[in-house]
Amino acid sequence: MYHNYADQAGYYDVCLLIYHAADHRNIPDIRNTWSNLIEQVHRQAIAAGVTQPWESVAIKVEEIGRRVNMNENVFPINIALQLLLQYDLEYYTHDANANLRGLILNANITWPIDVLIRLNAPFEYLVATFEALWYAQEAPFSGRNKKLLVKWIFYTIEQWGIISRRSGAQFGSAENAIGLAEFLRVLLSSETLGRDADDQQWLQRARDVRELVEEAAR
Repeated sequence: MYHNYADQAGYYDVCLLIYHAADHRNIPDIRNTWSNLIEQVHRQAIAAGVTQPWESVAIKVEEIGRRVNMNENVFPINIALQLLLQYDLEYYTHDANANLRGLILNANITWPIDVLIRLNAPFEYLVATFEALWYAQEAPFSGRNKKLLVKWIFYTIEQWGIISRRSGAQFGSAENAIGLAEFLRVLLSSETLGRDADDQQWLQRARDVRELVEEAAR
């Protein structure tokens, strides 16, 4: 009952905290509330003259994640990641040469992933979400946006390697590394990235990561 009042008033962050306290597990409710919250924070940031509203969104998502202690019922990682990626694609461009009206130029392409890494979201969940998005080939992660999806995936696996190296077993286990090696093989053979300098730089990063993954898989 209480979350209905909060929802009508537009207190979407309060709704999520109520869901957490009440152990509310209705996934459509949770997804819709997260979506509304991201949109609300974006619009409020724009109204306040913030030039990079994604920073406000990132701060709010991280705040909620910490307050609910990353409880999977109210902070489902796959949903949070997908909504952040969709938000990025809807409002931003990362190409200074792109002539896309209405989109905000944002030099930070990895921010949606960085938010979840700071919250210590398991990399297994992040990669599983990306795998599902890659193989589904559905909007908005298809067409010209496939390039960005691939870069996001390469970055996530790269960060997994860097962070897991500090804790011992790289990529968590040899089994994880075997799965990652196959996923990288599929991505690199897809030839999604082109010949421009930025794409080539990402391809080299991916090849370097693939070497680490294959070493860990042995």
